[in-house]
Amino acid sequence: MSERSLEKVLSGIRALVLDVDDTIVDTRTAMTSAGTVAARALWPGPGHPHRQMAQRYYDDPGGWFRRYTAGEISVVQMRLARLRDVADTFSVDLPSDARERYLAAYIPAFRSVQRLFDDVPALLAAADRRGAPVVLLTNSNRVDTAVKLEAVGLAERFAGRVVTTDTLGVGKPDRRVYLEACRRVAADPARTVSIGDSLEWDVLGAVAAGLRGIWLDRAGSGAGRHPAIHTLEAVTAVLTSATRP
Repeated sequence: MSERSLEKVLSGIRALVLDVDDTIVDTRTAMTSAGTVAARALWPGPGHPHRQMAQRYYDDPGGWFRRYTAGEISVVQMRLARLRDVADTFSVDLPSDARERYLAAYIPAFRSVQRLFDDVPALLAAADRRGAPVVLLTNSNRVDTAVKLEAVGLAERFAGRVVTTDTLGVGKPDRRVYLEACRRVAADPARTVSIGDSLEWDVLGAVAAGLRGIWLDRAGSGAGRHPAIHTLEAVTAVLTSATRP
């Protein structure tokens, strides 16, 4: 995304809606790291490819997380389905208490490896100087989101300003969740910008709901598909420039 295009999208904004996973915190790394620990606890023994099991769970080729965000299944059903897929893929048995054992190992490991991306604090500071409130909108659930925010020291800052899938029973791209995020900070959707790593959920869904959208493609994996930024520093620079006398 060119600097001029970015300035146009950010012109006259009154609020920011930020995604959480892989936008402000490194969820991919956290999930695969903690998932490796949990897979080892669930299927002990040196013969099992625990890292690959964790990656399979994260990749979710069966689309169970998408069904959860659509309100079709519960978070419990979603997790069990993903564990069942891992067990079937790697030809291992799934214990009757698999979900409980998995989470008992996963949650503390997940909490310990949370990492805030380096470009987030400057963006939040620039939004504060601009007088633009920031609200979080994530397709994760309330409990997991709280773990992430507490671990990186942002829980207090975003108290009352987090919309999760279980807030309304659905997630992005349902237009209601974007409007709920705007409502949390009394912002006009037309003057609110959604930023996140998912083109479908954080940009196209937001635009369909009447917001503006910026795609954060950190890895550059979607080159050519849609205009994108690769770090939040680009947004910070525009917001900072707009606040100078």
